[in-house]
Amino acid sequence: MNMTLNKSIEQLENDYWKDIAFPTGLVERCYRYRRIPIGNLTAEQMRTLISQQLGIKFLMPLVLEMLKKDVLMEADLYEGDLLEVVLKIKAPFWEQNPSIKSQVLHLIEANKQLLVQAGVAKLFNQFLEIHA
Repeated sequence: MNMTLNKSIEQLENDYWKDIAFPTGLVERCYRYRRIPIGNLTAEQMRTLISQQLGIKFLMPLVLEMLKKDVLMEADLYEGDLLEVVLKIKAPFWEQNPSIKSQVLHLIEANKQLLVQAGVAKLFNQFLEIHA
């Protein structure tokens, strides 16, 4: 894993985007973030990449460690934004990564009361209905 932490998403995926005039600031940020070694990415950068379905399989182990320490961690926008983006990952990822899905389900169960108190029960209930 340490060797992986020193590599960027573009290196890990062997997918190098061309340096062009980007249509939006979000695309340009994703381009930049994909070039940063994953071990150096901030929670906000990871949240942004995951929200765009980029590098998820490489970022999820790091994100899960963060969420185990603070399930309602605020990446940049609001309390629980990192967990929210994880719960919105599309179904094919979860189908291809049952071990990671199991860890997320365990994380939700272990923190259910806290999540209910924080008002995010609807989101994790939707995730449970689809993936449990």
